[in-house]
Amino acid sequence: MKREAQFDDLGDEDPDLLENSGLPKQYVSRLRSALFTRLSDFDGMSDLEMLREPGVSSRIVKAIKAIKDERARPAAKHALRSCLGFSAKED
Repeated sequence: MKREAQFDDLGDEDPDLLENSGLPKQYVSRLRSALFTRLSDFDGMSDLEMLREPGVSSRIVKAIKAIKDERARPAAKHALRSCLGFSAKED
């Protein structure tokens, strides 16, 4: 099977895809070469586990963590506001 065929079902706008994540193209290329396709591929991995993967440097680990933290903040804020009974219009 061609490698490209594995990715036919992925949506072009999916923010979890490495290409849409905001990572520099150089990092995406290195991660793709190591057969990673999504940010969620790194869920549950420690920094050390990520560094043990081929092509993953400490700069890439920092970039992945920064993007994941940035994406988690708005979701956490929304969840807290929902728990407190605030609507989005009360910002």
